[in-house]
Amino acid sequence: MPDKKHTLTILHLITKMAVGGAQMNTLISCREISKMGYPSAVLTGPEISPEGTFSDLSEKYGVPVFTAPHLVRKLSPYHDIKAFFEIKEIIEKNSFSIVHTHGSKAKFLGRLAAACARTPVKIVQTVHGWSFFETMPIFQKAFYSLLEKVGYKLADSNIVVSPHDIKKGVNWGIGKPEDYQLIRSGVEFEAFFAQRGNGTAARVRIGLPPNDPVVGTVIRLASQKHPEAIVDVAEKVKESFPNVKFVIVGDGPLHNYMEQYISEREMKDNFVMLGSRKDVAEILPAFDVFLLTSRSEGLPRAMLEALAVKIPVVATDVGGIAELINGLKNGFLCAHGDINCLADGVGKLLASTELREKMLSTVDQDLAPFSARIMVEQLFQLYTFLVKNM
Repeated sequence: MPDKKHTLTILHLITKMAVGGAQMNTLISCREISKMGYPSAVLTGPEISPEGTFSDLSEKYGVPVFTAPHLVRKLSPYHDIKAFFEIKEIIEKNSFSIVHTHGSKAKFLGRLAAACARTPVKIVQTVHGWSFFETMPIFQKAFYSLLEKVGYKLADSNIVVSPHDIKKGVNWGIGKPEDYQLIRSGVEFEAFFAQRGNGTAARVRIGLPPNDPVVGTVIRLASQKHPEAIVDVAEKVKESFPNVKFVIVGDGPLHNYMEQYISEREMKDNFVMLGSRKDVAEILPAFDVFLLTSRSEGLPRAMLEALAVKIPVVATDVGGIAELINGLKNGFLCAHGDINCLADGVGKLLASTELREKMLSTVDQDLAPFSARIMVEQLFQLYTFLVKNM
């Protein structure tokens, strides 16, 4: 435990309290670590995302939330400078011991503000997948990687959720392998384990026929997730499974574009757009296959949840996905943009219940390292170490 002379308080910075994996992990960490004796709070911006907000969950968990009025998602010199001073003032006024940042904008501004604060503070950052990816325009990619290099030097501890992100960071000149600490995204699996075998009830819940093949996903409808590739995959899968239904749970800036893209491809009868939902655990059992077409990921929480319900996955080989999906267990892995590979994997799994069961034979032991309990324990140990060295 830390010395009694220190009162350890933790502030997590995240740009938006949108429904998402990083936000969920942050709230679980705040709730549990507060119970363990380190009071934790969240600082976020004012934006309300179309995919929904976790504001009600923060109230339920008893997590205090501060708002920086100028902390917005888009790059804006005016708002960003204002946000820097707002964040710095909140850190100083409340004498936080540790500032833990998440997300590209909050990571940079939060680390800079904490480093400039007049009160003693340790800085932690978590990389939930790097903010730059291979298909990003070269100048944009160079800019984001430069911000990450500057911010990396300001942090006392750099956390990644996947070994893949250590390799990617080092390849881009962001630190050395030994500079990173691996703390995997943690999921409270119990609610998802309890839904295994509830496929019939789940299909009734979302109005799907009991016997049609179903491919589903839970994503933010944004460029990073490449959602239009789902439609491209669906076109090919439909050739062998005319009645297939593709279910998309989630919302985001590409919602209208996706509706238009589906309509243009004459695939409306094969798609169900559910929008943002808070009953994901009860919906997942409706799926025969879980599909991810992302350009970039850290370690997608929705994929872990699908596996916990025993839904096999077909996904692009980005971020830490290959730790759990490799073509021999839990599903099929494809290069980003390889629509034929993705469609072939989906088709093979839809065609064979036996293959789905065989691929998932070790899923429980595969998921064990990704429990929320382990994540919280590792964070608690890290915070304790940092405050002892203040």
